[in-house]
Amino acid sequence: MISWRNRLWWVVVGPAAGAALGAVDSIVNHVPVLLGEVGTARAERGGWSQAAEFASLILDAGWAWAAMAVLVGWLVSRSVPLVAGMLRGAVAGGCTLVFATIAYYGVDVIFDGDTWWGRATQYWLIASVSLGPPLGAVGALIQRSGPVGTLAVLLVPAGAALQMVLLPPPPESAMAWPVRLSVWATAAVAAVLIACRTLRPGDPLTTSRWDGELR
Repeated sequence: MISWRNRLWWVVVGPAAGAALGAVDSIVNHVPVLLGEVGTARAERGGWSQAAEFASLILDAGWAWAAMAVLVGWLVSRSVPLVAGMLRGAVAGGCTLVFATIAYYGVDVIFDGDTWWGRATQYWLIASVSLGPPLGAVGALIQRSGPVGTLAVLLVPAGAALQMVLLPPPPESAMAWPVRLSVWATAAVAAVLIACRTLRPGDPLTTSRWDGELR
């Protein structure tokens, strides 16, 4: 008999990962408040605030939220057929971003005392429902062989590098350039590693369990 854990464990992955992402993002954004440095210029704040600023610029970026949806989609689609994996990934990806948004603005209410249901919350919930499922499905496609799987796994590093060009961190932050350089370096390393694994015979990215189903 298959236990509930073995059958439905994937249902809780997206909400848990999303809630953790949203809560942590909001908390690091409020570190200067906790340290009483709100009135201090961003570049002149102390070490803890600068570390939180670095984390905040990463976690606030759209590519980081997209990466979580893709990661969760990949996790929940393992060891299942292609169609079921993509459906799981889509559901989990959507839940990830929805719960991330709920948690983010929920923690904001704790710190700021504002109303949770506002225009920003509505906007990002709509974006989460619209973008979460396709991102989760992309995560499921990572396990496919050939160009499709390679493009799926390259989506996040390419998106992260592109966002640092089109929507860079605010220049008044002392962490702006460290964040940009860190993201670019990580994306470049990831791209090289993915390329090497793709070209390696017998690697999961080139030899997929779904090959037989697709032929």
